Amino acid sequence: MRNPFIAGSWVRADNFFGRVGLLREILDGERDALWVVGARRLGKTSLLKELEYRVQQSPQTPFVPLYWDLQGSGDVRGLADGLLGSVEDSEAFRRATDIGVEDLEGLAAADMLTTLVRRTVKSGWRLLLLVDEAEEFLTVARADAAVLPRLRRVFHKGPEVRTVLTSTKRLARIDERSDIATSPFLQGFIPPLYLAPLADDEAQALLARGRFSREETGTIMERTANHPFLLQLIASRLFESRDITSTLDQVAADEMVANFISVDFQTLDQDERTILEGVAREGRRTGRELAQAVGGTEESLEPVLFGLRMMGYLAAEDGAYRVGNWFFERWLRRVSAGRPDAARTV
Repeated sequence: MRNPFIAGSWVRADNFFGRVGLLREILDGERDALWVVGARRLGKTSLLKELEYRVQQSPQTPFVPLYWDLQGSGDVRGLADGLLGSVEDSEAFRRATDIGVEDLEGLAAADMLTTLVRRTVKSGWRLLLLVDEAEEFLTVARADAAVLPRLRRVFHKGPEVRTVLTSTKRLARIDERSDIATSPFLQGFIPPLYLAPLADDEAQALLARGRFSREETGTIMERTANHPFLLQLIASRLFESRDITSTLDQVAADEMVANFISVDFQTLDQDERTILEGVAREGRRTGRELAQAVGGTEESLEPVLFGLRMMGYLAAEDGAYRVGNWFFERWLRRVSAGRPDAARTV
């Protein structure tokens, strides 16, 4: 039997599990500007690719999808090149809208988007714009902040276009900029939708592919807290080794996993990192204790704790908080122990 698990790459169709409510909210909900926030490797690209796939397979949909990956854009020229590449890569989009790459060459990103919306509507469709790695707007804005209001106008063209941004929560920093005189960039995209770890039934359905024992399935879910990347990685290796203890030890010692956790951790704000390090050292902390540690009130900290819970960094348990999964907690303790101020408790 071929290994059915896919670790480190986006998935869709039969390889995509869960997210039913989120998919329904995006495709059937009333909002035309949506921001999906999730930690690294939690499945943001897979979500967008699944949306693209489902719309392309649906005979009743009012949408035609276009996936736009911003990673590495860097500046306004990079945005335009990336968008042009997205159109070039999607034959289904070009066919549905009767548009050619030559119709868009030389246009700035905002003008190109405007043209795409017009041609989509003229062809009898609504544009479903799927924007991945939206944190890149922060980098682009440092070079040319004026591009953000122009893009925002297109993103909010009402029923003609439904825009879905995916990113880590770093994108929230874009509204802290003081060099943009118009409405905040994320106005209309807030409140965000959170991409959480998989639900238990979703994780069980995924792991059932490996025909693992009930005990093995339970152990994987408990150690990973249903984080999709960790589920897929451990399941893939266990499928080959059939040794749960050895597999967990290997993943825990894997520098690739440590690097993924480290990069993910750096996307968080300082108070969030302080909270997580303290909880990892002490095992469990109450909301009051965490508020005291960061110099705030329980009420002011609640949105922060809510976001950390939704993205799987924290878990609520018996009136207190613990670190969301075993691998993350292990990494946090190792990092905290190596710092000069590690003795400071939260």
